[in-house]
Amino acid sequence: MLLTYMKLSDQPQKLTQDATLLQNQKCIVKAYASTLTLPILIDNTPSGHLFIGKGEFTIDAIIETTRGAIGKPITRTLSPDKPFLMISEAHSLNKILTPASTQDYSDIGYKNKEELLKTANSTFDHFAHRRHGQHDIKPDAHIFAFATEHDKWDILVAKKDKLVYTSKHRVYVSRDNSESVSVGPSEILVAKKGKAVVIDKGNILVERD
Repeated sequence: MLLTYMKLSDQPQKLTQDATLLQNQKCIVKAYASTLTLPILIDNTPSGHLFIGKGEFTIDAIIETTRGAIGKPITRTLSPDKPFLMISEAHSLNKILTPASTQDYSDIGYKNKEELLKTANSTFDHFAHRRHGQHDIKPDAHIFAFATEHDKWDILVAKKDKLVYTSKHRVYVSRDNSESVSVGPSEILVAKKGKAVVIDKGNILVERD
């Protein structure tokens, strides 16, 4: 897909049940029932959602070695005060969406539709700033952006069993469950087809089959 212009719909909807937005060998992203969403339009075509509500995601960033498991999962609980976005042509939520009501806004801490739209548009405008232009997004790819403190974003990009995750303190890359790289504040872990190199707080482990 050629990305040229993004905007946010002004018609909030509600998830009527829990939704698994992404699941592969290394990662799962969920949004819970009653989360509110606004469609993301790319050249006026629905191509994702902005979510305001509850959810979670987990990335299995653990590398198994003969000395035991090294690393730890990347987990995050998603809450209404930190909206997140999903851009994807490969995922449709239409069957489990219903128009949001005044009570739905109140249930997640907003007085009315206008207040929710103000937060949603502020979040989306910050994400979309300087992102209009020519970008090639594959039809079967998922791009997630999770708002954090200080107007920063954690980004997750996944295509089948390949994924890249970047945050302020962690970078994790996995390919087909056979190759992975994790870089944190005091560690570097690299695993490929049974081989592993681990640098953890100055200690170095090199392992081969």
